[in-house]
Amino acid sequence: MASCFEVIEDVTVHKNGSGTYKFIVNLSQSKNQIDKIRTQDSILHFKVPTIEMADAKITEVKNKLKTIDGISNVVITQDHTNYIYHLSCDFKNVASLNNAILNLWKTYDKKAPATFNLYSYENGVFKRNTNSSELEHVTQLAGSQERDLLQKANYTVICRFDTTISVGNSMNYSLSPSKKATLYKKDVWSTIADKGISNNVITVGQ
Repeated sequence: MASCFEVIEDVTVHKNGSGTYKFIVNLSQSKNQIDKIRTQDSILHFKVPTIEMADAKITEVKNKLKTIDGISNVVITQDHTNYIYHLSCDFKNVASLNNAILNLWKTYDKKAPATFNLYSYENGVFKRNTNSSELEHVTQLAGSQERDLLQKANYTVICRFDTTISVGNSMNYSLSPSKKATLYKKDVWSTIADKGISNNVITVGQ
């Protein structure tokens, strides 16, 4: 997969702490490579999943999210032709969203942390927190081929709000002209491997 792919994390937070979370994986730029991989039985010692296997895993994720308290309106769409996958759900509060993310992580990763609070929202301050130590085992497993792939891929984080905001670390995040959203964009490897690279502190206007 010499071409890049894109991951988009898009979160909308309302004044009361509820909101909508969207997670998009767009592999369309690597379509030709993936088409070739699908003709093989395995790659990098991993079995290449069939469409049926992929659909079953997507259904499993959807059903898992539906059991999480505070999570609703779970929708997952998949385009196996262009390899674009879109997940969206509403959350009652960021604690519910954190719980949903952690539950999915634990389901598929035995080394997932006991707790993981990616987001916090308190007293008008929204934070996106990452700690590279929680992902250290993931980066340690990556060989040069995987690292090269992740360095070519883009990771985008969009945070949207009802009112104007101010950003605490504008070096990593840019503020929209409306001052109601922030944008972070960097390669996937840096996002998961560099300490604090995607941390963000946003003060929400009243």
